Amino acid sequence: MARRARDDGERSMDSLLDALTNVVGVLLLILIISSLGLSQAVKVIVDNLPQVSKEDLKELKTRAKSTRDNLKELQQASVETIKKPDKSAEQLIIEIEEIEKNNKELVKDSSDMEELQKKIDEAEALKVVRDKEVSTAASELAKMKAILDQTPERERVAAKVVKMPNPRVAKPESKAHYVVCKGGKVYYVGDPYSHVIKVRDAIYGNFSKLTYTGSGLGSYTFSLQSTKTNPVNRDAYLPVRERVRRNGRFVKGLALGNVKVTEMGADGIALPEKDMLARLFGSEDRREFNVQRLRFDEKKVKAFFGNGKFGPKDFSYFIERNGTSDRLKLSLGFKKEGGWDIKQFKQRGSGFDQVCKKVALERNALFYYYVSADSFEAYLEARNISESHRIPAGWTTWEGEKFIPKVMSKREAIMLRLDRISLDQYENLAKTIGPKVIAAQKAEIASLDQKVAALVPKDMKDPAVKAKFIEDLTKERVAYFLSYVQPWTRQIYESVLAASEAKSSQEIRLDVHPPEIPHTRLFVAAAFPSKPKPPVDPNKPKPKPKPRPPTGTTLILD
Repeated sequence: MARRARDDGERSMDSLLDALTNVVGVLLLILIISSLGLSQAVKVIVDNLPQVSKEDLKELKTRAKSTRDNLKELQQASVETIKKPDKSAEQLIIEIEEIEKNNKELVKDSSDMEELQKKIDEAEALKVVRDKEVSTAASELAKMKAILDQTPERERVAAKVVKMPNPRVAKPESKAHYVVCKGGKVYYVGDPYSHVIKVRDAIYGNFSKLTYTGSGLGSYTFSLQSTKTNPVNRDAYLPVRERVRRNGRFVKGLALGNVKVTEMGADGIALPEKDMLARLFGSEDRREFNVQRLRFDEKKVKAFFGNGKFGPKDFSYFIERNGTSDRLKLSLGFKKEGGWDIKQFKQRGSGFDQVCKKVALERNALFYYYVSADSFEAYLEARNISESHRIPAGWTTWEGEKFIPKVMSKREAIMLRLDRISLDQYENLAKTIGPKVIAAQKAEIASLDQKVAALVPKDMKDPAVKAKFIEDLTKERVAYFLSYVQPWTRQIYESVLAASEAKSSQEIRLDVHPPEIPHTRLFVAAAFPSKPKPPVDPNKPKPKPKPRPPTGTTLILD
């Protein structure tokens, strides 16, 4: 009986433990499921932190509170179980402690929810700013796209084939034809001599308008040079001369015997007055006189040619004095309506093509291109055409509004009619200007002493030094008068006599070369010395002889 009661008590205890175990298992299952759900929710929050809303956060807080409440109940059950010494309870306590340990991070994460919310709020504010910036950038992009849609597509230019250069010096006997590429056009300058000769002929054609007709001492004429060299000085050339008879009809008609002239002796004293005919012929019946040309007035020449109002169809001629010399020079301006653009000169039979055909027939002819920065394409196209005609060529860069046509090879001589200027022009000079010059010459002789005395420096007080100054300056002014002024006066009348006999064409030396205009000179007034030359230093080395001027411009072909 007692045994049965004990068995029944044991069975009751077993049932109680089974029931308690079932309860604990259910609680553990609920706790594990809740933990897993909460961990998964935390993982989602962490992985997608920027997208957590306030509602989700509130739900998480509620679930965390429920978990904490369940944990308290579980802890209470654990305490009660500990009071009962049962192995299963001890095992349950260990498991509960393990659960608490695993859920510490969950409790900690739940406590950091407010900090996470703060970060979410900051991220949302930053997103608003970024969205505004993106909107502004999208608007600007739309504007740029609209502008780009309106921009025409860039034309694709075909590649230019440029040949490799082959530099070589042009032959000295070559004749250069110049071509200027400017403003996208090609201007054929050609032979510079053709331009300066045109200007010379234009000046000769208006001789009476352009000669110097003022009064005063100076050079009114200049002599033409022949192609014969001086036997004494091989670097000099003899003048062109004509023989004139003293008793010729023209000389008698000129009535030079009625022209009286006073000249100076070597001592500076005036010689007795004589008629000009006696001064020119002396005791001889025949004499040779230089064939001369009359000099021009610089102001008249500038006014006549103006600001490029004369010139061929492509160019304007600008004429001016060459520095301080007595020579005129030419420069070319480019007319806007002149020249050929690429479309024009590429046509078959164009003006440029005709020029190339003509130049190709000349011996030793070449093209030399002067290329402006805005016309390189025109140069390449023009050169292709000239090379198709087998014309050698070279080129150089060039900038400017006026082109100065210098030459490569200089010509030595040219044919010229000696009677190109009418005899009336020379007679008019002798009759109108001659007497004025003779009077000025006579006055200069008479005032020699007074003019020298006026040039003595005021601070020169020493009588001996002053006397030396006057003596030296007088000698120099006398020498200048005899060497230049007196011959200049005679030449006015000599030119008339030579012109009366000069009638045929003759080969005349080209005394100047482009850009200077040949056979033209400007009037030069006398420039008497104003102070004595300093004494010669015997220890001073003698100056080296000047090198011969180059025969022309050296051109490089490529």
